[in-house]
Amino acid sequence: MAFSIVEYYGENSRYQCGYCKQSRSCSSYGMWAHKLCCQDYQELIDRGWRRSGCYCYKPMMEITCCPSYTIKCDAMNFRLNKSHKKIIKRMNKFLRDGKQDTTEMTVLSNSEETTSHDTGGHEHMEVPCVQPKPLDPSLMGLDTNDSDECRPVADESGFSGLQIPKLTESLGVSVHQSDSNASNQPKKAKMLRIERKREKLQKKGLSGEAIEQMMKPSGNKNKEKSLEDFLEECPQKNNKPVHHLQIVTLLTSGAKFRESLHVSYDLYKKYQTAIHNDPPGAIEDYLDFLVKSPLKDSQEYGTFHQQYWLDDRLIAVGVIDVLPFCVSSVYFFYDPEFKFLSLGTYGSLRELAFTRSLNRKIPSIKNYYMGFYIHSCPKMRYKSNLQPSYLLCPEAYTWHLLDKTVLAKLDAHKYSRLNDDVGALDANKTTEQDLKDVLLLVGRSYTTYSEYLEMVGKGIPFLSEYARLVGKSCAKKMMLYRV
Repeated sequence: MAFSIVEYYGENSRYQCGYCKQSRSCSSYGMWAHKLCCQDYQELIDRGWRRSGCYCYKPMMEITCCPSYTIKCDAMNFRLNKSHKKIIKRMNKFLRDGKQDTTEMTVLSNSEETTSHDTGGHEHMEVPCVQPKPLDPSLMGLDTNDSDECRPVADESGFSGLQIPKLTESLGVSVHQSDSNASNQPKKAKMLRIERKREKLQKKGLSGEAIEQMMKPSGNKNKEKSLEDFLEECPQKNNKPVHHLQIVTLLTSGAKFRESLHVSYDLYKKYQTAIHNDPPGAIEDYLDFLVKSPLKDSQEYGTFHQQYWLDDRLIAVGVIDVLPFCVSSVYFFYDPEFKFLSLGTYGSLRELAFTRSLNRKIPSIKNYYMGFYIHSCPKMRYKSNLQPSYLLCPEAYTWHLLDKTVLAKLDAHKYSRLNDDVGALDANKTTEQDLKDVLLLVGRSYTTYSEYLEMVGKGIPFLSEYARLVGKSCAKKMMLYRV
């Protein structure tokens, strides 16, 4: 049986904020995840936690300078807006004829819907305030996840990844093209077909009213196109597009991912330097931040890199966690030379479509988590462009539609309970009785807190705080590491 091992750090207060840049205004709780089951992490992010590498943190919402609300988009009911459609069409046009549409770029750059994800705004990822204690390496392999049965199986292309419908079958990993001959047929030909159909109906002796009723367009022809329809719509020019886009999904622990590691690292360095004016750091920093993951579970879940290959060139990478109820976006970086394609937004739309495709195999996966929504930081409000989206109430841990009502609350007070029902309580709240069942890992053995008290004779001062923050469910099944 798989289990999680975490090491709680407690409060990390009065450090520089990555959003407003104040020097001593940010506060959060932190813990190190030596191992983390995907189900446990799903429950943690539904309580306001988020990971940066193996470090997990939860903002201290009432006192931190920039309250960060967990945000998710209902992928199954996602609605495209005009800006999204323009971005997808511009990408398809670029793939078709290789030309950059500067006119469309101007329109989008002047639009209020242009996202900071494309223009330089990015979510700040916390770093641990202390280093984790050494853990016996043998404890990392004490579950069934490391058996041969649970290792990902390479697909026919040789890429080790999720056992899900291939992107080429579900999302259009290789960009599908529509038949250009049909779109280029003269209008006269269409009119001739209509007249022939009308004549056939007249010969059958039908009345004029009946004929007109049958000649009306069917409801399907007027049906609004889906996200997938737009992504797959790329008319060919002379049956051969100028460029070919392929999105490859790789498990970060797989051999194929390691083969392309330096290519993705070089792209990350280029992105950090050009877009954010930040030093990219050594490759070890890149590994700690975007490659190493505490997530341990079945072959269907875990941490993946989605690589966007334009012909033979890597132009973007989306880092995602696939969890039991969602796809969680970790980070996205791209080649600044292709900034004109709004790759940040395009990547979000692709990840939304990826979430929808997973739902066909794993019906519980219905949401796309975008990390944190920071209303007090204007550059981070772009996440509200994906609708319908919901924010997590930091007190009752209930979800609330990100609409005008919620926005008005955040305009008035940067920290808000969100849930108007004062009687609504945290359904996963721990009680004094629950503390007795908190699971501890002491050395190489596990025990409950009540048994620990009998053996040691003294309590753990921060245990109540830890259990309150992770919730009753996780407190009883995750192992809290004690030296």
